[in-house]
Amino acid sequence: MSRAVVDAKEFSHAMSKVSKILKKCAIPILEEVCLRIQNGRCTLTATDLETWLTAEFPASGDDMFFAFRKTKDILRACSHFAGELTMEFSETQSGSKKAGRVLLRCERRGAEFEVYDGADYPNMPQAPEGDAFSVSSARLSACVERVRYAAEKPSVSARPAAICVQFCGNRVYALDGTRLACDTLEGVSFPKPFLVRADVLAHLSAFGKEDMTVRIGSSHVLFASGNLRMLARLQGVDTYNVDAVIPKGYRESVTVKTADFVRELNYLKECSALTAKPYVRFAGEQLSIAASGGAFETGIEVRGRGDMVLGFDLYHMLDALKQFKGEAEVCIHLSSPYAPIVIDAAGRSDFALVVPIRLKEEMAA
Repeated sequence: MSRAVVDAKEFSHAMSKVSKILKKCAIPILEEVCLRIQNGRCTLTATDLETWLTAEFPASGDDMFFAFRKTKDILRACSHFAGELTMEFSETQSGSKKAGRVLLRCERRGAEFEVYDGADYPNMPQAPEGDAFSVSSARLSACVERVRYAAEKPSVSARPAAICVQFCGNRVYALDGTRLACDTLEGVSFPKPFLVRADVLAHLSAFGKEDMTVRIGSSHVLFASGNLRMLARLQGVDTYNVDAVIPKGYRESVTVKTADFVRELNYLKECSALTAKPYVRFAGEQLSIAASGGAFETGIEVRGRGDMVLGFDLYHMLDALKQFKGEAEVCIHLSSPYAPIVIDAAGRSDFALVVPIRLKEEMAA
């Protein structure tokens, strides 16, 4: 039997962070967290084979190596522990396979679980030794959160670049072919372009506010801060040229109150809930939509509006406006009914782009 001691709160906090990457899987062990205690350090690891999240903290006692079963149950038990947490690990044999049991004790409380042999857990790829840069974890996470909605959801038919957030120069952006969201990390220069899946980058929030080192290799990128590390598979280095799609000039730059615009679009959304193509006609201060149940219209106060008539996808515009949640006003830049609509707000480093829809009545005119 092996015996080791860790701090219960530190253990519970680390388990909570790394387990967020776990998801339902046909391979049961990939739904669990792996624990290794070696050389006075406890390392917790979770993976979906695309991304690896590890947390490390001090431990004392014997070395041990296993993967938990029922990680969620262990998390619930450990959330009630405080002080020294003692782990007692004993190996068992199930046919030709090694297994084991672990007993967790904290003062009068205890929990016992079966565990997998750690040797059955997938090996983590070697950390990259490529180019690196430093950035605030909070800044990078906030930047990614602003733009990742514009990436496609992963699917068998999705293009690899379309499900990613792209990093080039000092820009962080995502695009799916009909919209784009872009932000700028002032004072940071990425040593080379790279792409990482948007759903993976959601886990950057686990790093908190500490400074982070990002190291870009040939196949993986490593995000490291304090005792937490995330190793993610690169999806390529061929980034999109954002400047190529931004209009060079605008015929109209109109200002609207963000909350008013969102409220009236939500009115049209509820009225046209069953409409397959919820395309909004934007003419002057009027917003209208032709739905299966009839036609609906509303209006908003607009400063600087001219006579241009254009259409846009209702859901894409709502998503773009969420990027500027909390801003009193946004500016909508229009160059033609067929050129991308650019949305930004005063004093901010980010912008959104929505590709317009060519409306049937305008096509027939």
